[in-house]
Amino acid sequence: MERIKKELSIADVAGWGSGLVTFGLVQGALYLQSYWSQFGVDPFQFVAVSEIALAGLAGIGVVLGLMLVAILLGGWLEGKIVSTSPDRRVLTRIAPVALLIGTGAIIWWASAWTILLGGLLTVVCLVVVMNAPAVPSSVKSSPLLTSAVAMLVYVSTASSWLGAERAEKIIQGDGKYVASVTVGPKTLDGLNLIGRLGDTYAFWDMARKATLLLPASDLKSLEIARGRAANAPDRP
Repeated sequence: MERIKKELSIADVAGWGSGLVTFGLVQGALYLQSYWSQFGVDPFQFVAVSEIALAGLAGIGVVLGLMLVAILLGGWLEGKIVSTSPDRRVLTRIAPVALLIGTGAIIWWASAWTILLGGLLTVVCLVVVMNAPAVPSSVKSSPLLTSAVAMLVYVSTASSWLGAERAEKIIQGDGKYVASVTVGPKTLDGLNLIGRLGDTYAFWDMARKATLLLPASDLKSLEIARGRAANAPDRP
């Protein structure tokens, strides 16, 4: 098979880099929006979207990178399977089944059923695009179509799920750290630090099942120590 070689110009690299950074910032915003919404807080009311997006990208940048590598690896494997010679067609039947079983086992082990729904939604979107008469044939035949849909649908679903999962651990009292806050003459113990939005600190009060917002100027001291909240239920 003849391979077509194309040299990337500086403009191409800049364009792809800008697109990837923008995509990462959008995913970071989705991640933190899902995280903060579990506590009844809209982060965009406190800080600019750009700050939220950058902080979110820093939080899940490694995960997004691994997802991108997995998508590219999947595209490479797809090309290898399609180009397999006819006398080795058994491999083309075994590989998808093994991949499906392995993915299902990982999802079951991690209880990541939202990710499974994201995968199904990705397949549905692909089918819709392939059968939509308004979509140009050049888009339908593009080798990047599957990767693009996976990044837009699957990765976005995963980003929101990761944010909700992180928040759920704090709500259930499974956080690794507890905080003690001194406000005026009063000291509040056994709080879980949710994060900081601009000049406002957010804490989760496990005893009252409530979110506590405190301006940074009102805090006399903030002590963070390893441990679980006192009211957290024991886990087997």
